[in-house]
Amino acid sequence: MEEPMMTEEQRDEIKSLCQKANVPDKSGELLTQEGAQHFIDDLKKQMAERK
Repeated sequence: MEEPMMTEEQRDEIKSLCQKANVPDKSGELLTQEGAQHFIDDLKKQMAERK
């Protein structure tokens, strides 16, 4: 069974977080919802550690 692809909300959040974290924008990649959520969580963690 195929995993559902990331939602538009996840895509928008990845784009925004990438800009804030000053990392390459990964919002155009084909990620599953689970993969996208892991990436979002990692970006949030990186940003929290920088403060």
